Amino acid sequence: MSQPQTLGNGQNTSWEKFWYVLGCIYFGAYYLSKVPAKKALSEYGLVEMTSAEKFWYVVLCIFVGAGYFNKVITKRALSEVRFAAPQAFTPPAGQSPYAP
Repeated sequence: MSQPQTLGNGQNTSWEKFWYVLGCIYFGAYYLSKVPAKKALSEYGLVEMTSAEKFWYVVLCIFVGAGYFNKVITKRALSEVRFAAPQAFTPPAGQSPYAP
């Protein structure tokens, strides 16, 4: 079972890191898959895209709108997020569950 994580402080397991690097080596597939999600997050003001990510987002949009359509899926999921702590998570004493 995965541990509760907060945005910006999440941790990848060693296997997740391994598969991400392997996926990036294979024609950058994982990296390019990450770009539309990061674009959606940037439209919510949660992250800032690098110039390389902006470039690749445009390239992905040129190819039959792949970047845009993948962004729409992530943005839809983000629109359904509600500010609440996970049910199984109890924050440490004196700490708000919403604090970064």
